[in-house]
Amino acid sequence: MIGGPIGRPPQFCRRSCRQRAYEARRRSAELGLSDDELVVTRNELADLRDRLLEVTDAMGDASDSLDDGIDAATVLTRLISQLEATLAHNE
Repeated sequence: MIGGPIGRPPQFCRRSCRQRAYEARRRSAELGLSDDELVVTRNELADLRDRLLEVTDAMGDASDSLDDGIDAATVLTRLISQLEATLAHNE
């Protein structure tokens, strides 16, 4: 075979993903939402706010540790550990 594949590269990984995207576009049109708007549940929003607070706290702890003279490599290691724990907890 000479050259690459013919046609456009696929936009979606599976037909079901293509269907979900179509349904989302259709529903957003029904609700009059723009491309910049997103609908989430209250629980999803609360979870997102909790994760943001955990990240903000971790950054504050790291800043305080640096101010206290703790080695930057140690602070970075602690920060990465806290962020990994936050991600693992919220998956």
